[in-house]
Amino acid sequence: MMKCNWKSLTKEMQMSRKMKVILSLALLGILTMLPGSSQAQVNSNVASVTLNALVADYIAVSVNALNVNFNLVPGTGPTAGIPSLTVTTDYSLAGGPTLALWGSFASSASALTDGGGNDIPSGNVLGDVNGGGAAAFAGSGPFGGAGAGLQIFTLPGAGSSTRNDTLDLSIDLTTQGALPPGAYTGTLNLQAQAL
Repeated sequence: MMKCNWKSLTKEMQMSRKMKVILSLALLGILTMLPGSSQAQVNSNVASVTLNALVADYIAVSVNALNVNFNLVPGTGPTAGIPSLTVTTDYSLAGGPTLALWGSFASSASALTDGGGNDIPSGNVLGDVNGGGAAAFAGSGPFGGAGAGLQIFTLPGAGSSTRNDTLDLSIDLTTQGALPPGAYTGTLNLQAQAL
């Protein structure tokens, strides 16, 4: 007959139970760390921001050259300036106003001066717009001195576009008395207005 060692068998069973309990607790601990299907997703409220943007009306005038040069002879004319100007007007205007571009000098008495009291009046400076014929800078407009302007164009119902105009300048000295030799300078301003 076999002799049974109860003491040894009981000890092994206790160890086996301890191992099962430890493994069960370890497995239970791992399972509690995993997200369960019973956990619901939680979202915050929605915070909204309204964006407001205003695109303003604008007009921009640019020109292809900063200087126009003339070689004048007293009592002659008209003498063309070099180079020919290309005036670019970019605009975006709401409501379809009338857009006008003007060229003007600060004074009708002295469009160009030698700085020593000798002047060329604005009426002696001519502008030929888009080959339409030369006209003197002798009108009055919203810019420059009285009698020192020339309207380059007027455009009713302007919206948004780009416009290029050719402006050929010349100076006519046929009506000017004896003009002393020297360097004469002046500033032609180009400016647009929408009404």
